[in-house]
Amino acid sequence: MSFGTDPRHMRHRKSAGEELPARLRAWREKNNFSQSEAALRLQISKRTLQEWEQGRAEPRGLASAVIEKAIRG
Repeated sequence: MSFGTDPRHMRHRKSAGEELPARLRAWREKNNFSQSEAALRLQISKRTLQEWEQGRAEPRGLASAVIEKAIRG
């Protein structure tokens, strides 16, 4: 069975995706960054950051790894 075909995998992916906006916003607020400042530090556009924080989009590929490293570090 490949990843994503088992319903349990889908729930896991959904909850992980829903968690990122809150964690990203918490990281930004903890460091007292405006959205513009956070976007500069992450080397993304402010609009992209807004989309991620509001859960309308999520980082993919390398961007996902970089974001995770930034907000954990």
